[in-house]
Amino acid sequence: MALFLLCPNLGWIQGQFNFTELSLRYHRLSNAIVILDADLHILMVNTSFIKTLGIHRERNVIGVPLFDLNLRIFSDPAIMRNIERVWQSGTYLSDMQYIEDSTNHIYHIEFAPTVSHVGKPGIMISLQDITAWKNTETALKNSEKKIRTIFETVPSGIIFFTAEGVVLNANRASLDILGLKKIQELANGNIFEIACYKGKILELIRQGKVAETELACDFDRLKRDQGISSTRSGIVYFDVVFTPITSDGGGIPNEFAILFKDITIERLARKELAFKEIRYRSFFENTCNGVLIYEPIDGGNEYIFKDVNRATEKILQMQKTDLVGRKLFEVFPDLPNPDVREALIRVLETEKPEFLPPLQYRKEHSSPWIWHYIFKLPSGEIASFMIDISGAVREEAEAPLRACGARVAREGSLSEIDI
Repeated sequence: MALFLLCPNLGWIQGQFNFTELSLRYHRLSNAIVILDADLHILMVNTSFIKTLGIHRERNVIGVPLFDLNLRIFSDPAIMRNIERVWQSGTYLSDMQYIEDSTNHIYHIEFAPTVSHVGKPGIMISLQDITAWKNTETALKNSEKKIRTIFETVPSGIIFFTAEGVVLNANRASLDILGLKKIQELANGNIFEIACYKGKILELIRQGKVAETELACDFDRLKRDQGISSTRSGIVYFDVVFTPITSDGGGIPNEFAILFKDITIERLARKELAFKEIRYRSFFENTCNGVLIYEPIDGGNEYIFKDVNRATEKILQMQKTDLVGRKLFEVFPDLPNPDVREALIRVLETEKPEFLPPLQYRKEHSSPWIWHYIFKLPSGEIASFMIDISGAVREEAEAPLRACGARVAREGSLSEIDI
């Protein structure tokens, strides 16, 4: 049996087949296929056609006119008319797309005239359910749209470039950050010219993996040496996320991207903050007075040591590690609780500094007498300046005894004179 058949995705098949071999190949095709004779009667259908159109397996459709079966899809006027055009050797559509309202399935339908071994004309129709493919295509288009939207609207700069540093594309934010007006101004340059340290980008390219780093750009040098016009000046610092772009075929990437933002202000602020921290820490540690920082807890009834300086360690004769993180009144239970607690609570509530009268942290003769100036910090913590005034307190306490001793000594001298 000779047959000329246009099979979807396979092209024309011509050859000599026995009926059994042809039937096996025909039924294994994934597309739903029906072949009509010259009178539009069904000459052959495959298994996929039976399943796709929901035809009962026991129903014999061979020899039945296609339009008499009232099959969904083939009852559509546009499809019926196209089949008639093929039948009448008129102008017809070789393929159509059909959306089935009841299921929202999308079919790709192909039409082709055929000729049997006896020279009689016929029509082959192929149906393929492309719903999943169309949904994937739509999702891909939506994803591409979202990516384009992000690319154009994200406030961070995005630049694509090759391993040689040639700029391929950049978003609007990149131009704004770099002080440029047109993409051509960036494309005429090179990614290595923008960064002060070419070696850093080369190392990222060599490593070929996602990395976060910091880059700097000297715009004055860029304008002077490269002739790139920019509204920026001075040195600007960028926080950069570098990523290689892997091709579908794999292998070593030749395209890369950086996502970057201007962190010059933040960097200078960090530098200033670090300087202030060093200055504060130097003052805190080297002042001759003791300094303590407390965190109030339990409504001000207790306080946690947050920090102490070296002078405090010397005055209290304790190490910083033995104080920080511990509770004030647990470490020093001998403190005059009512006076100290009430003063601390007043400062905490009124935010007005107070002086405490000289006190001892321990009820021991050798324990130092300490004078305090306490005040509230913006953080809500309590700070205390402390000065060891043991010498003055003891001198004041011993003054009456010394005066008494002097008086006794004077009176004894007068007695000796009288004698």
